[in-house]
Amino acid sequence: MTGEGTIVSGPSEDIEERASIYAARHLIRIRRQLGFGKDGTVFLTDMATAVKVHARKEPYERELACYRHFERHGVIDVCGFHVPQLVSFDDELLVIEMTVVEPPFMLDFAGAHFGDAPDFSAEVMEQWRQEKIEQFGARWPEVEYAVEWLRARLGIQLLDIHPWNIAFGTEDE
Repeated sequence: MTGEGTIVSGPSEDIEERASIYAARHLIRIRRQLGFGKDGTVFLTDMATAVKVHARKEPYERELACYRHFERHGVIDVCGFHVPQLVSFDDELLVIEMTVVEPPFMLDFAGAHFGDAPDFSAEVMEQWRQEKIEQFGARWPEVEYAVEWLRARLGIQLLDIHPWNIAFGTEDE
């Protein structure tokens, strides 16, 4: 494997290849892609689980640490937002297999930090907060409360906050 922060996947073929290798090792089938982002690609399996193939080691390790922390503390939701449960993982392939969650949910912990978050200026934080208020509208206080609960109770700083990672049920929007 490569060093921390080094990209282990370039083209999407590498991601798909690692997903296929993981699936073969675990006797599951990849059905379709559920989503992708800077940290990796998520696939739905025939076992109704999600397989996230990470692009780099550091985000993989952060996300896996969060799921293990949830497991140790019996966390299945954060203030009513379902969080995926760890099913399996592969350090060599940088793959995490997890349960699939329905809204309301909170997911994608690849950008999360334990302890203190990176130090941002008050101006940057206020700009970020205004952006989140725009994104979540009247629901922002619920999201803000859940994110603060995660920090205060579990020591997890969630920075990658947007409506794709924290979603409400359609009936509630």
